[in-house]
This record gives sequence, structure tokens and C-alpha cells, in this order.
Amino acid sequence: MSSSPGLRRYFAGIFLIEITVSDGGVIEDFMFPDWATMRFNQAPVIAGTTREGGQLGKSRFSVSGPRSQEVNIRTGSLRQWGVLIHPLGWSLLVGKPAHEYANRLVDGMADPTFERFRPLAEMLFSEEPDRDGELQRLTEFFDGLEPLDEPAADSIAKVYDALYDPEVDSVAQLADVAGLSRRSLERLCRRTFGFPPKLLLRRQRFLRSLTDFTVDPSLKWIGALDAAYHDQAQFVRDFRHFMGMTPSEYGQRYKPVVEPVIRERARYGRENLWGSDGMASLACT
Repeated sequence: MSSSPGLRRYFAGIFLIEITVSDGGVIEDFMFPDWATMRFNQAPVIAGTTREGGQLGKSRFSVSGPRSQEVNIRTGSLRQWGVLIHPLGWSLLVGKPAHEYANRLVDGMADPTFERFRPLAEMLFSEEPDRDGELQRLTEFFDGLEPLDEPAADSIAKVYDALYDPEVDSVAQLADVAGLSRRSLERLCRRTFGFPPKLLLRRQRFLRSLTDFTVDPSLKWIGALDAAYHDQAQFVRDFRHFMGMTPSEYGQRYKPVVEPVIRERARYGRENLWGSDGMASLACT
């Protein structure tokens, strides 16, 4: 079955993650910088920590704001549905300034901003796994929500599209594409994307390189560098900024979750999670 095409107005993708850890154990990994995400867990077995020390204990419904940093995670066996919320979706569904939640993890069952989404956490899962039924309930829930008003919707969509264009590599170009002054672009990006436009461009440039390396490690880092990088030293600085480690340290880490996630997303292009049936699924054992 397919999720509703109308959900694209809110989400970059919908995903299902299933992790089986043998003998009741746990695994540790980290997630890369990304758009805001809501995650609904069948059982509260996953916890996260931000670089600044912010922590989120085990919750059935967790929210990560837009991120320019890695998040460390720890989990046992897991079934999790998630929605990756693009900036326009954040404005239409959440409505709070995105910068207030940038690089933050919050418990959706406790933060009043996310009260309207709690009924989904309560009714999404049944006793037995049911992928089709769960996707249908998730789809019907979000289809039934009344979107908030967003006067700058067209500008947000133009900026979002331009960030995925490797030919757009300066704030001036981004402002031209959006038809905004630089000052207006700065305000818009802070409110709806969570970060200044210069940082957003750096993040997308970095993520293109990270994705290319993960999909094809034979490239080595030098072969995976985005064309917008002047040299490898600039890339290493960005790697430290966005991931809190060097490329070598990243390569040595065990990554049971993050690498499959990146590969799965790369299958569909434009770093989204829309598969042929409207969502993407990841299984880790």
C-alpha cells in the first residue's frame, strides 16, 4: 500500500526501522545532521544524547529538531516509525520557530508543542507487527490534521529545493533563487529551517560527501569530496563541525544503524525517504 501523496507537503520521507539485538543486548551508534524528525516507538527502548549533553530518556514518542550535529543513540531491539519533516512541514504542522528546537531532543509525550501528535503514539501499534495497518493509521492521522497558516510557503519551498542543487553554493545565489533579500532570507531560514543559510549550505555540501563515501567506500574520502570543497582540509574541518570527529575516527566506528540508513536514503535520490510504496524500511540485525 502507499502513503498519501498529500503527506509530501509535510515530510521529506516516512520510514520504518526494525532492529533486532540478540540476547537482550543493546547497540550504540549515532545519527548524522538532518531535518527535524518525529519517531514513534512500539516500546520505549531507545535513548539519545546530543553533543552539548542534552539527553532524552526512553520514550514512545520522541522529537529531534533540525540538526547540524550528530546525536548519539543507544537501543535494544526496536520497531520505530518515523517522519522526516522538511522545513515547510515544520511550519505547517508545528508552527514554532525552528531555531528554538535546533540540535535538541525532546519527549513528545511531555513537551506541549507536540501534544496534537500524541494520539498517534497511542494508537499506531497493535500487539503484533502490522506494517500495512500501521502505515495506514499513520497516513490517515496526518491527512486528518489541519495545517497551520504559513504565508511564506512558496519561499520556503524554493529555498529547500535550492539547497539540494549543488550548483547553488553561496548565500547570494540562495537569496536570488528564493527571490528574497539576504536579510529576509536569514530571518526565514532561522525561523523555518533552524539555522542561517550559510550553515545550511555547508551542511548539505558535507552530507553529499558523506553519502557518496558511505554508498561507495572504494572512493576513499578524497574521491567522495563534493565539488564545492576547495581542499581536503576544508572537508575535515566540516567533518569535525558536523560530526564531532575526524573522517578517520568515523571510519573506525562500528555503525550498525547510520550506514544502512544513509544507503537506504541514497537509493531514492535527493536524500529523501520516499520509496516506490511511499515509504522506506530498514532492518538491522
